[in-house]
Amino acid sequence: MMRNAALMIEARPALALAAMLISLAGCGSSTNTPAPGSSPIAARPDVVVTIDGVHHACLVALYSEAQGSSISCDDVVPFVRDELRLAGGSIYDIRTTPGADPAQTAKTDASLKAAGYRFIGGEHRVDR
Repeated sequence: MMRNAALMIEARPALALAAMLISLAGCGSSTNTPAPGSSPIAARPDVVVTIDGVHHACLVALYSEAQGSSISCDDVVPFVRDELRLAGGSIYDIRTTPGADPAQTAKTDASLKAAGYRFIGGEHRVDR
């Protein structure tokens, strides 16, 4: 009986170590897991904003619409909120055409995020 108790006491640290290693095996990133912030948050956005480099404007459309509205990029947030009636938390995507100003793209993205909209992730370029 005393021998079995001694074996149990010696086995506890080994079992604890094994349990800890097993629990840590699921932690961390694997090679096929995308990096944080790089994976899309949804299969499709609620609204798509296309920065038009040629016309220096933004084309804003619901994902389900074939045609959108061409507006000033400074008016994207009020348009999305008031005209399209999308609440904060809705998902947007930004696309660009050749010649789109990266500063305008960043400004539009920042204003949508500040208004509570969420970027779907990824980078899209539209060739026209």
